[in-house]
Amino acid sequence: MKDIGFDKNFGKWFVNDVLRAIRKYELISENEEIAVALSGGKDSSTLLYILAYIKRFSDLSFSLSAAHIKISDYDTSKLQDFCKALRVNYYEEKLNSDIENTIENCYICSRLKRGALSSLLAKHGIFKAAYGHHATDVAETFLMNIIENKKLAALTPKVEIAESPMSIIRPMIYLEEEKISKIHSHLKLPDFDIPCPYKTKTNRDKYKRIIQNINRAQPNLNFSKKTIETLERSDLKDWT
Repeated sequence: MKDIGFDKNFGKWFVNDVLRAIRKYELISENEEIAVALSGGKDSSTLLYILAYIKRFSDLSFSLSAAHIKISDYDTSKLQDFCKALRVNYYEEKLNSDIENTIENCYICSRLKRGALSSLLAKHGIFKAAYGHHATDVAETFLMNIIENKKLAALTPKVEIAESPMSIIRPMIYLEEEKISKIHSHLKLPDFDIPCPYKTKTNRDKYKRIIQNINRAQPNLNFSKKTIETLERSDLKDWT
């Protein structure tokens, strides 16, 4: 894959929203080491591009890399090529077979991958991982928690991992999934088909469809962004 070009004028799609999240929630400090948790899907691939773009054109100085946790045997050469095209260091580690055998569902898988990611990045002196969650993910989680768990909670912009120096940041919380898809498509960024043997339909799929139906019925409502605004005005400890 050739080096991916950067159009300085293209950033109006995302720069203001992403930099607003970074500054408001102090997601990235000057000269900090950041690694994108690169799953292979469009969200994490777009996040890696956006942070590489911001690193190049903004006044924010930081080091950028990407990391992938394998949960089975598959070829990751395309992920590595993508990182090379962005001139970003790539790190990879596979869950060992004993841990693999304990995975029963997506929740357990994500927890195990988070632990493996923390260990992998710590080896390289990196203690902050950027996840590709966006405003639509926040809205889905908020609705799901209200209905399924009877509580007010959502994905937060920044998470400190208990008993660990590692933290997780979500720089795309002000970007909706539809815009991320347009950025991904316009730039022709790769969308890697990484097989997941544990992926099944979950409750999250149901709430994704609910939000899609709301957006179709009220295209100018900006439901996901309104959810973010509501959370920011609230006193929810799980949000801030």
